[in-house]
Amino acid sequence: MAKIYPQTIKGKFRSIKDITLVGLFLLYFLGSWIRWSRGEGNPDQALLIDLPNRRAYLFGIEIWPDEIYYITGALILAALGLFFVTSLLGRVWCGYTCPHTVFTDIFLKIETFFQGDRNKRIRLDSSSYDIDKLARKVATHISWLGIGFLFAFGWVGYFYDIKKLLLDLITLKVSGNATIWLFSLTASTYLFAGFVRQRVCMYMCPYGRFQSAMIDKETVLVTYDSKRGEPRAGEGEQESGDCINCNKCVVVCPMGIDIRDGLQMECINCGLCVDACNSVMEKIGKPLDLIGYKSSVISNDQQKSKTIIKHIFRAKTIIFSLVFVIVAGIMLYSLTNKPTCILSVSKDHGALFTVIPDGSIRNTYDIKIFNKSSSIKDMELIIEGMENIKFMVQDISEYVDKYNLQIKPNEELEYRIFIKIPNDNYSFKQKDIKFILKDLNTNEIIVKQNSFVVSR
Repeated sequence: MAKIYPQTIKGKFRSIKDITLVGLFLLYFLGSWIRWSRGEGNPDQALLIDLPNRRAYLFGIEIWPDEIYYITGALILAALGLFFVTSLLGRVWCGYTCPHTVFTDIFLKIETFFQGDRNKRIRLDSSSYDIDKLARKVATHISWLGIGFLFAFGWVGYFYDIKKLLLDLITLKVSGNATIWLFSLTASTYLFAGFVRQRVCMYMCPYGRFQSAMIDKETVLVTYDSKRGEPRAGEGEQESGDCINCNKCVVVCPMGIDIRDGLQMECINCGLCVDACNSVMEKIGKPLDLIGYKSSVISNDQQKSKTIIKHIFRAKTIIFSLVFVIVAGIMLYSLTNKPTCILSVSKDHGALFTVIPDGSIRNTYDIKIFNKSSSIKDMELIIEGMENIKFMVQDISEYVDKYNLQIKPNEELEYRIFIKIPNDNYSFKQKDIKFILKDLNTNEIIVKQNSFVVSR
């Protein structure tokens, strides 16, 4: 495939892309520098995936390995959001916010800065090497590698405390794993954004190939108005359409396609061809939007009026929105109300029950209590479910109604619990009981159920 040399263009959609690019870069690079206090001994980075300690931090929320379902929920939300946007605006995600598109756009800006715009770059590549060409090429590639390293540094910073990473880089004490990731991400960004470019979208990314399943006649896409534009100027017709066949829309396209050929899988809905065509229409005194964001069932006049609302809120988009809101609501509720302590109870695998010398019936259980918070917890353990129930903690020689304990952050306590009830000739063989663990500071309550065996 021949190299594509996109031409620089100014216009409304180019400005939107630039603003989006700056916003995404600020979000990406500044996110890992935000601090969040979690107490002594805990990382103070607001957004951090701490692989050595097997947990992720999202401001005040901690996600543990046993909560991997949150990642599943996040992927479902991402898919639903993508489906919703695609049903409205086609591949606008690809054109404006896809990381590959963003970095390719930056690499093109650097290339243009050092080597000139489209025609100059073509002449430079076709000329023989001299000092000037070598200097321009070297400056371009060094800048590309620098941007690639910045991307790698920003990405690793979400897995490796960013302040420590910077200090370790300065002192050359970066861990082996972090070094591998820095080099590999720098190299892959340099390769994909500098050389592979549109081939990623055309041959590697599956999104373009199944977008047709999500778009319909009401989806707003970058479209050429063939009724107004055809026949093109210079094609032998006595009266030609508004298209003067300048090919401006082709030379600015980062994918190298001709939008006048109709809807194509390669189109990423970036709108640069719209800016290019409108700049020509202004010069020749023709109406704008010969190429524009349009739907096959919404006229230009309707797109500027309130009638477009009914096309936005149609069955497909409403379903995507409702499912998105439901999943997001469930995740938000679960995240904000998830327990900070884990209680597990298992019955002893030995004797089902024991009759102790005073005639009482005793069952034995093993319990584990794990503090997932960053603070010391004062807890109270109570067991309910039967009358006159008493329990004893191993190594403590008395039966009690409740037991108080203290557990440090990230600490797990294990207890063997002996529960007894008077032998009153119960008519049942077993009965459910509840282990209730209460946080005395926050009143958070965790309940686990098990069974008490009375007889065979």
